Amino acid sequence: MPQYFADIKQTEFFLNDAESHHACAVARHKEGDVIRVFDGTGKQFMGRIDKIQKKFVRGTLLKPCAVRRVPLELTLAFVPNSRTGLEEVLDKGTQLGVSAFLPLISARSEYDVLKKYDGKNDRWQQIMISACKQCDTPFIPQILPPLKFTQAIADKGPALFAYEAEQTHTLAWGVEQLKNPKALRVYIGPAGGWTDEEEALARAQGILPVTLGVNILRAETACLAVAAKLL
Repeated sequence: MPQYFADIKQTEFFLNDAESHHACAVARHKEGDVIRVFDGTGKQFMGRIDKIQKKFVRGTLLKPCAVRRVPLELTLAFVPNSRTGLEEVLDKGTQLGVSAFLPLISARSEYDVLKKYDGKNDRWQQIMISACKQCDTPFIPQILPPLKFTQAIADKGPALFAYEAEQTHTLAWGVEQLKNPKALRVYIGPAGGWTDEEEALARAQGILPVTLGVNILRAETACLAVAAKLL
């Protein structure tokens, strides 16, 4: 059964213009139909459509759905190489269960993620909502404001650093060294890789470099490989 992104109150739900169009014009639901709704924060309910109006749907919540959670709160801190590449990571990463995305600016960045950032955020949210609807999760990830890599690594939480020159220590090894944390940030570099200076800065902050395997991966592939292995 498909689910719809809704504004969920105590006993009611409301679908906005886009979601009401999807539910009623595309899926052809009628008043009295039972649908599944979610609010992006983990709430997911079965609900009955009570009123259909132009650009608006109101309904009654019937019962909560059983919600499955991923085993780790994963933040992908990655350097996007293009608009399409960034959107691919948001889409597929949401489907895999990533909790948050942190776009980075590094020494070898090729894409200006800060350019017209405010306008992009609405589009990125819609990409993640669509991914949630696709994979039946009620959790919409956070998109954290872009940071320079040197600013981001000041965060003192558990973190790993995907580094193409590392050949021995694996992602699983890194998680074990961090004593299997409940939350983890993984740094993933741009197409040109991290500089030696960035790698040294990460090590100085106690961020462990790890390998993602024998092959050198595209930046977008590396993001999804990390999410798939950890989640």
